[in-house]
Amino acid sequence: MHKRARIIRLDGQKDAQFYRERTRRNELFLGIDSQQRIESQDKLASSVVGVAGNGGLGGCMAMMLAQLGVGHIKICDPDSFEISNINRQLGATPKNVGKNKSIVVGELIQEKTPDVTVEIFPEGMKKHVAGEFVEGCDLIIDCVDFYCVDERYDMHKAFRSSAKCNACVAGTVVGWGANVCVFEKDGLTLEEFYGIKPDAEQTKEVVDKLVKLQASFLPRFPSKDGIYQWMEDNGNVPILSLAPTLGQYMIVARSALILIGLDKEPYCTELPPMPYYLWMDASTMECGVYKFNGEFVNEDEYQRKFSDFVR
Repeated sequence: MHKRARIIRLDGQKDAQFYRERTRRNELFLGIDSQQRIESQDKLASSVVGVAGNGGLGGCMAMMLAQLGVGHIKICDPDSFEISNINRQLGATPKNVGKNKSIVVGELIQEKTPDVTVEIFPEGMKKHVAGEFVEGCDLIIDCVDFYCVDERYDMHKAFRSSAKCNACVAGTVVGWGANVCVFEKDGLTLEEFYGIKPDAEQTKEVVDKLVKLQASFLPRFPSKDGIYQWMEDNGNVPILSLAPTLGQYMIVARSALILIGLDKEPYCTELPPMPYYLWMDASTMECGVYKFNGEFVNEDEYQRKFSDFVR
């Protein structure tokens, strides 16, 4: 028997006057004249966007999309809040520790923007969930943890099979910086990019490869060995509480431009699809489009800057 995804649906209460008032300060930047601006806002209102992963990036991005005026949002995350999430995640409060992230985020979206329909997938990106999650979406945002290889494969396969979904936007944060990239249906696939078989064991070699493919810019400090040792000691990834805000903006801004069809010239400088990505770093003032190649762009950064400390 085909297993169905568990979905909690919170229907938005449409109110044209309320919607107009709460989104009108966006409009000037959605087109070159009043007609195009209205059309752009209407596109957002009728859009369906799936945000997979509602942690440090995804939870806030789902809220940002709702505030921008996206009319229907799907969110998906099986995890529950922990105390360490309070430094950066929407909905992470002492009283919410132990509660499912997607349910908390969905309720917060409805509380702030009651005209937005929210579909919550609290099981996470399981194989039987991927198709229903992507179905009906105009765009999906992939914020699933980078080491969840099989779950991401399932979602990207559903994306490529969808008749409606036009793009998959992804990104991550590292140190004081963040990146954003775009998967297109006829471009590089996640499976080709990773080159890792489904159900592969998470060996040190596999984890190292995933880290380099997800975050090819190292922070200037601490050393790469220090970062890896921290990950080994703690069993997760270190995240500066400030960095997700940069990543959220970059990913949602690019997603919004794609949704309203202004992501190319003359309106916008086009971001080439994967394996290219945009990187911004507030500490080094680094900003540009780079290409993932399975290696760190700046592996000698710590050595060059802190050679006196290297023993």
